[in-house]
Amino acid sequence: MRNPRPGPGFHPGKADATIFGVMERSRQPASRWAYLTYPVFMVAFMGLSWWCLEAGFDTAVWIPAVTTLSFVVLLAMEQLFPRRRHMNTLRDWQSINDSAHGVLTAVLRPIGTSLGIVVLAGLNELRLGSGIESFWPSGWNLAVQVVLAQFVVGFVSYWVHRSMHEFDRLWWFHSIHHDTEQVHVLKSGRFHFLDEIYGAVITPLPLLLLGVSTEVIVLRSMWQVFNGSLGHANTQQRFPSWFHYVVSTVDLHNLHHSSERRYHDSNYTGTPIWDVLFGTFNHPDHCKSETFGIAEGYVPRGFFSQLWFPFRAQVTAPTGLESET
Repeated sequence: MRNPRPGPGFHPGKADATIFGVMERSRQPASRWAYLTYPVFMVAFMGLSWWCLEAGFDTAVWIPAVTTLSFVVLLAMEQLFPRRRHMNTLRDWQSINDSAHGVLTAVLRPIGTSLGIVVLAGLNELRLGSGIESFWPSGWNLAVQVVLAQFVVGFVSYWVHRSMHEFDRLWWFHSIHHDTEQVHVLKSGRFHFLDEIYGAVITPLPLLLLGVSTEVIVLRSMWQVFNGSLGHANTQQRFPSWFHYVVSTVDLHNLHHSSERRYHDSNYTGTPIWDVLFGTFNHPDHCKSETFGIAEGYVPRGFFSQLWFPFRAQVTAPTGLESET
């Protein structure tokens, strides 16, 4: 296992003056309009997704189309209303690698989903054989079902994500996502393909096993896509303090991408209540960090080297990795 992060899960102390000063100089002052970024974006694209479902459009067509549109909108917002001017998707040398990782994981994601369905089929046969009926409240309001589904998936994704940080052999794959000094919308798709497959196999199993409808699964998945993109986007967003306990905001996720170990081993899930309950929640009002990436810098720079790196690390741990044998 990796060495545990220093201190408890919640760090209420303010950062030192140096880090705080860097943060103040690098982050652009956000106007009150920035409070509208998150709700307007999420309502617009979740509404569009719901309309596509109701209209009966082919999911294989409209899901990629809506996802691409949301990406283009956020990319434009990053150029017009940047959160940090020194960070820019179009000037980040790693953006080419980010795009390549994103395309590769998108191509291979169905493999993970298929493996998950195979496991599900076996579990579902056991459930049917035991005479246990579906526990899912399919008669509830659709929006309530989506929220409940996110709560369930949040629990699973919390432990999947946390395992990637706590176990070396998983961390080497997940480190590809964290090894970036800039945080912007392209980083939301920067995953090693086995990291993506690992999550795709495990995360949806509870919803499928509970008999959740396709409509709920699709809408919850689209929520995750849009929220994840906003969580990485370098565009101005503001939130009331209490909102950080409700969903994973860009402020929470920026801490997760911090180069400081005590912060990047926190805020694991899109449903922050699980981080609060399990002691890994860091509130952005009390924790400040403006340096991103992996401090030791052991992940290679080239795309193919990044693909090979986690496999090589299984045999020879990279220099600088905090590890226990």
